[in-house]
Amino acid sequence: MKNERYTPEQKILLKIDPKTYTEEEKEEMRIALLPRKKYLPQSDEEGMEIVSLALGSRERTDLFRRCRDDIFARYSCEGRWSAGDKSAVLYYRFSVRGKPLCALRVRIDHFELVFTLGKKEMESFEQIRSTLPKQDIQYGYDVTGWDVDRKVLAYSMDRSYEDVFRVLALRCPPDKTKFRE
Repeated sequence: MKNERYTPEQKILLKIDPKTYTEEEKEEMRIALLPRKKYLPQSDEEGMEIVSLALGSRERTDLFRRCRDDIFARYSCEGRWSAGDKSAVLYYRFSVRGKPLCALRVRIDHFELVFTLGKKEMESFEQIRSTLPKQDIQYGYDVTGWDVDRKVLAYSMDRSYEDVFRVLALRCPPDKTKFRE
């Protein structure tokens, strides 16, 4: 029973022929069949299948792939799926030399890039603040509370894509050999 993707109730829903769904039922079933408990995908393909279900559109799924590929292109990092929690269906976490870099947090119909900034990085943010978009970047930074000299930031990747990566670079500069801005 450990690490099963579907609850017993969801397994009953799987027996219904999807060809019989109306458009409204397809949308409801898409959400109803997402993992309801902590579930770790058994392969990258299964992880991407869950991402596709959660995001609900090919465009958002393609953006997720692009973002994941861009992080790999910018950093010498490792990536792995991680089970969801109360705030997310699923995570894809990145680490550099065994230390956490960031995560893609998948929610229903959108995903975010999540990372922390320490005290030094927050000071660096203040130095470049005026060069960043107010609504998309500065506002997200300002409304995020901080605790023990760090902020946990979460930015939607459908706007200000490159600006989010500029803020992430405060935490860990991209590899110069892998990526040139």
